[in-house]
Amino acid sequence: MRSPTLKTVLLLAVILQGCLAGLACDREGRWSEAWEEKFESFQPSGTIMDILGIEPGMTVGEIGAGNGRFAVRVAARVGASGRVYANDIDPKAIRFMERRCRKDGIANMTVIRSREDEPGFPAGALDLVYLINTYDELSDPVTLLRNTRPGLNPAGRLAVIVYDPEKLKDHHGHAVPGDVVIDQCSRAGFTLTRLDTTLLWDNIYIFEQTEE
Repeated sequence: MRSPTLKTVLLLAVILQGCLAGLACDREGRWSEAWEEKFESFQPSGTIMDILGIEPGMTVGEIGAGNGRFAVRVAARVGASGRVYANDIDPKAIRFMERRCRKDGIANMTVIRSREDEPGFPAGALDLVYLINTYDELSDPVTLLRNTRPGLNPAGRLAVIVYDPEKLKDHHGHAVPGDVVIDQCSRAGFTLTRLDTTLLWDNIYIFEQTEE
């Protein structure tokens, strides 16, 4: 991916700071196509899916999918032979994603109403579970992630995409230090296998399940 110019970085910083500060973030605006494209400019789905190794035929879960921006793109990548389980605790998000799947004819995405400590994924089904723009909002990440393990198959992995406070100084509490992510995931039963730092403001942490 080509390195962003200084002008581009400054423009994206303005966009992101407005988002993090809650400026013009009404529900309709935050979930519009234009808003999604702003996030795609610094969190490119295709690049992230390549890093995560998402391929056709995989079964993938997202924790805290929101409006489904990333989940629907994963659904397109895994194709008809794969499946995406997208969860959220917000009933408005659930209704939005369900309408989106009906409107866009997305047949390989299952929307799940989850709880703060229970993701609700089917047992032993998932090749990968990921979180993007969600980790900083978890009330008890260790318990939630520990309860994610039963949904993974024996080779299933966990990925966390989260803002790095060293890259994004004015993050308004929406960034998580790497040592915190690694420690919490370790206590939940995961071992870090890869850390990718190539995104503009995010880091990508990829974990495998710790043998018990």
